[in-house]
Amino acid sequence: MSAPPTGGRPAPTPGHTPPPGPALRVRLLALADELAKSGQKGSARALRASVDTWWAEEEAWMRGLLEVLRIHHDINNALVGVRGNAQLLLMAPAAEKAAIRERLEVILRESMRIKDAAARIGELKHSIAGPGPSSRAA
Repeated sequence: MSAPPTGGRPAPTPGHTPPPGPALRVRLLALADELAKSGQKGSARALRASVDTWWAEEEAWMRGLLEVLRIHHDINNALVGVRGNAQLLLMAPAAEKAAIRERLEVILRESMRIKDAAARIGELKHSIAGPGPSSRAA
């Protein structure tokens, strides 16, 4: 085989289901090897070429998907500012007014929903690419 079955992606962490593509690629290449051993070299070459084309397209698609999923990091950073400022405003004299306090509490509550959604995006990213470094190196 020409490339590692996972395309260089790290192994998934426990509790995360890896995408099916790498395992399918391994099975298809094994089938191509069986075809070649049984004397069907033309079919083996055709299958291997199809798998190689599909795999290149799959990896390009996954790179694009992972780039989109990295947005969870940006969302979390923005939420730190929003939540921190809302918490500071809750301690300010203006927050003694019920209407202002109520709106600030809505900001905190809704920002928690966004944080939870961003965490789910991060989990999806990790299930596809593995944990990777904690910093945003990509």
